[in-house]
Amino acid sequence: MNSYQQSKKARYIVSVVYLLIMAVVMGGTYLSQQQKAEAAKVSQDSASHY
Repeated sequence: MNSYQQSKKARYIVSVVYLLIMAVVMGGTYLSQQQKAEAAKVSQDSASHY
């Protein structure tokens, strides 16, 4: 492979790794938000019973 093909392959690999990391970060953020919303709902429900 020439240097252009090697650099193209390297950029492709780096971009895929970046997208995977971003997907994990965004997924974790989404799950965290869902968990916080559920906890807030449960705490409001339990507070309204008293």
